Amino acid sequence: MPYFIYKVRDAQGHEREGEQEAASEEALITQLQNEGLLIISVAQREKVEKSVSMRRRLHFRVTIDDLIIFTRQLATMLEAGVTLLESLDVLSKQIESRPLLETVEQVKHDVSAGSTFRDALARHPKIFSDFWVNVVETGEASGTLPASLTQLADYLESASSLRQKIVSALIYPVILIVMAFAALIVFTVWIVPVFSRVFDNFDVALPVLTNMVIAFSSFARRYILVFCAGLAGLAIFLRKYVQTEKGKWQFDQLKFKLPIISSLFQRIAIERFASGLGTLIESGVPILYGLSIIGKSVGNKVVEKEIEEIRESVRQGKGMSKPLEKSGVFTPMVVQLVTVGEEIGELGKMLKRIAQFYRERIATTLTRMTTMIEPAVLIFMGVVIGILVIALFMPIFQLAMVAGR
Repeated sequence: MPYFIYKVRDAQGHEREGEQEAASEEALITQLQNEGLLIISVAQREKVEKSVSMRRRLHFRVTIDDLIIFTRQLATMLEAGVTLLESLDVLSKQIESRPLLETVEQVKHDVSAGSTFRDALARHPKIFSDFWVNVVETGEASGTLPASLTQLADYLESASSLRQKIVSALIYPVILIVMAFAALIVFTVWIVPVFSRVFDNFDVALPVLTNMVIAFSSFARRYILVFCAGLAGLAIFLRKYVQTEKGKWQFDQLKFKLPIISSLFQRIAIERFASGLGTLIESGVPILYGLSIIGKSVGNKVVEKEIEEIRESVRQGKGMSKPLEKSGVFTPMVVQLVTVGEEIGELGKMLKRIAQFYRERIATTLTRMTTMIEPAVLIFMGVVIGILVIALFMPIFQLAMVAGR
């Protein structure tokens, strides 16, 4: 269907612009008139999605970077005095994600039809979360939408930066571990059998260590496919189980009990809680709503339960400090700073300071873990490869000694 740009005036005399698909210009005019709008102009144009040059550069998923750019640019344009519809129209021509582009086009259509920006965003929960919607709702209600969007962009950038640090820190150890096990498999499945066939031609008893390595290689070659299939099946089962309510709860509990890395999970949970709640409070979202939203978005069932208890305490007028202290998830420093923040009326700023502190602690923890993992993997592989080499060359040394006599 053709795509139309229209300009109308509502019953209060306010001029509005919008874009919409319609079977014909007459059909669109009839529809707008039925809505009680006075037609000023209607013009046809091509849909954005039909632009071949734009289609070639669109990707088919929505990344956090797409949302950051969209949020930051929208905040800048609104702060400069550009209307919401005009801002959405300009941004839709720059978006590089097809799902986000289609969503923004629909949001623009809904807003032009009289919907609030908050309601238009709420119709797309897969892209715009409750966090998004509540920040926008508060910004619209208080007339500070550009400032709210700026805070939202800051929050998204902080979350993206933390995620990138975690991924970057884990990439090298993971590659190192994969390569180590790949080398071990190649050695066991292909190299050991070659030596085994050579040893079969020797009329000499093989050392115990050599027999053990050959037996392990024979077992590995015989059952490696079964082992890989079982490992894949176990991984699929665990993934499905973790997606269940019970499995998710047990997995989240396990995160806080694992040695060495439990502190990392605790710090990540605290950072998400403090950063998200701080952003919501500073955007003007009531603390009860803020706690409800953060509980669902923190990504951990154990922490979600603790946040619900904090919310109940706040609802009863008792404050946050007591349930924070009892939770066992939040450190004494967090409890103390939140208490001070409540007392001086600067809870949002205090939570953001907590988030900044824990972002730095997370980065430090990741660096230390990476530094520990690298030599541990190298030592492990050195020992294993050393044992294999010694086991394979011991018979050769024995033959050399016999021949020397």
